[in-house]
Formats: sequence, structure tokens, C-alpha cells
Amino acid sequence: MKAPRLPSPFRNVRHAPRSFKFRSSHVDGRALRWKERKEAIESAMSSAADGAEEAPRKMRFRKGVGPGIDRATRTAATQKARRRAMLRSAAILVVLMYAAWRGLLWVETTDFARDYLLTPAP
Repeated sequence: MKAPRLPSPFRNVRHAPRSFKFRSSHVDGRALRWKERKEAIESAMSSAADGAEEAPRKMRFRKGVGPGIDRATRTAATQKARRRAMLRSAAILVVLMYAAWRGLLWVETTDFARDYLLTPAP
């Protein structure tokens, strides 16, 4: 069993990272997909015309994904994600400022100059 992964505060999980896609000018992917789709429809039509009636496939719709959700829901989700990112950034900033403040207090209480002044010059 794999160990559970903790969500990273620096990773955007809503969108995949940008990746390079090579589009060849010699082979058009859209034309190939269109040809496969056309052949599948033609074979389904020919089997239906031959009298081999098959049950129609059920249409399935995914909920909450893609352009099927309304604009208000997408806007609310975007605002929620931005709010979380802003709070996460503010928390990181507060931690860094606290660390810097504690570091300044430590430097002020440590007397580095005393050791330097007591050392005889060559």
C-alpha cells in the first residue's frame, strides 16, 4: 500500500501543467478522428439497415465537469479557489515575517562585535 500524499500548497490541482504537443503538418489528427467517427457511424447505419436492431446506447452526462455547468457555479468555484490561494499566500508571508523578526532579535542579542574587537590586529 502506498503512503498517502499530502496536498502541496504550491501545486495547482485544477489544471494540468502546460505541455508541448507536436502537431505534424503531414498527418492531421482531426481528419483521422473524423474518418474513424464517420466509419463507425456508417457501420452502425449499415447494421441497422440490415435488420440487426440493437438496443440504443444510453447517453451519460458527467456532472460538474466542463462547459455543462452554469456560469454562476464556475464563477463561485473560481472565487473560492482564489480566496484559498490568497489566504495560503498570506499565511506563508506571516510565517516568513515571524522568522525574520526572530532572526533580528537573535542577531541583536548576540554580540558579534565584542569578539572581533578583542582580537589583536596583525
